[in-house]
Amino acid sequence: MRSKVASLLLVVLMVLASFAPALAQSEPFCGDLDAADCDLLTAATENMKEVASYQAAASYSAMLAGIPGLPLAEAAVDVTVDGAFTYNDDALAAAAQLAEVQGQEDVANLMLESPELFVDFYNGWAFDMVIDVTMSDELAAALSADAGIEIPSALSVPLILKDGILYVDVTEVAPLINGMQGMEGWLGFEFGRVIEAAAEQGMFEQAAASMDPAAMASAGAADPATMAALMGLQATLSDPKAFEKFMSIERVADDEIDGAAVAVFVTKLDLLAFLSSPEFAELVKGLAASGALGADAPSAADLDQALGMLGMMGPMLFQGLTSESTTAVSIDEPNYIISQSTLFSWDLTSLLQMAAMSGAVPADQLPSGASMVEVSTTVVNSDIGGEQMIEAPADAQIIPAEAMMQPAQ
Repeated sequence: MRSKVASLLLVVLMVLASFAPALAQSEPFCGDLDAADCDLLTAATENMKEVASYQAAASYSAMLAGIPGLPLAEAAVDVTVDGAFTYNDDALAAAAQLAEVQGQEDVANLMLESPELFVDFYNGWAFDMVIDVTMSDELAAALSADAGIEIPSALSVPLILKDGILYVDVTEVAPLINGMQGMEGWLGFEFGRVIEAAAEQGMFEQAAASMDPAAMASAGAADPATMAALMGLQATLSDPKAFEKFMSIERVADDEIDGAAVAVFVTKLDLLAFLSSPEFAELVKGLAASGALGADAPSAADLDQALGMLGMMGPMLFQGLTSESTTAVSIDEPNYIISQSTLFSWDLTSLLQMAAMSGAVPADQLPSGASMVEVSTTVVNSDIGGEQMIEAPADAQIIPAEAMMQPAQ
């Protein structure tokens, strides 16, 4: 029973962690905002769909601390992305349709009915960006020992997409990839032509067919009932509107970003209401039915009992949990989303203490310090509508589409 309780607690963490990005949805949630504030948020969201050029600086951070079984006292990874982006008219039109996709079934339907959308989007999109990844020396050493290669604590990867060709400066990543050691400089991959050929040859239709639960089961992934349950769970999690009844939004104090006055909206999730809801119970049962918990998954009776206990103990267990999204909108017209951030943070101290009392976690494995998991994202947009000069590197070695489409030997 200990492992079953531990599995349930893991499921709770997995499900709740999905809500930070879910709070930042493409269609604005207005809740109890007054009409003027809702109009402002809606106008900014709609205007962003028409933006054909801009710059963006994004940061993504993940941190685990004091987790039983984790070989490190703390593990943290930070990723930053800084670049310029442009879209032509075809790419903007394709992006508008792709933004409506809310699950695997919608993706499959688009592949069947409109494979050209994927071609238009990729070939009409251009960017010049740099991705930087940093982690502690201790985490890099642990990952290196596990992977059998030296993984650096800092890594920088410049990327350029221009006219359907993805250019990558492989200087820092080459040592991590078999067959690329010693390489440096720019490589260009003709992915645009590969996608075009895939659409012409019916590969999108084949991919869509393979996403059917029966087809996935016949390929050995799982039985049809399990695959259907897993796909249903994925579809539920991908639809933020399914959780609006548990959400609230308010306009807090206005701010200023890069000299622009912005209205700031904070959206939060009422976690206690969600944890005691039928929707949460269905998510957990769907995960169990999908086989995600393995052979030792709790039975239906065990789940019902554990979920009932979870509802009663929720105020104690989840008092240190935060899941929210913050959106900053330019007040002056035209209104745009200047920044958007999400935060999922959970102080696990009380939860682990309860787990130790139940026997789910051995008492000698409890950490002496704080226990928490935190995932945060921030994206700041600038120079919206400005001209972005994106040029292909002149010295790149091009990997032709034909080479990438050859079957592996």
